[in-house]
Amino acid sequence: MSAAGRQNLDAMLDVLVYENVLVAWRHAPLGGYLIVSHEGEEIRLTAQQADMWSRGAFAVYLALVDARRISPRIPGDGARH
Repeated sequence: MSAAGRQNLDAMLDVLVYENVLVAWRHAPLGGYLIVSHEGEEIRLTAQQADMWSRGAFAVYLALVDARRISPRIPGDGARH
């Protein structure tokens, strides 16, 4: 995965933590990722797996926002507060 790809993945994971979709994440050895779920499960993934997982989690998050089942926490969305 390119450096730009890793930066994008890191940013997406940061948003998922901020939006409370997952508890935490960090870089793991050998270029992998460790994602912590709300159940306390630590999920070890390769960079490619983490990219695919985060895209899926982000798609579900956006679908729930679009369906107005949850409200985003991201600042600047004054229409939903």
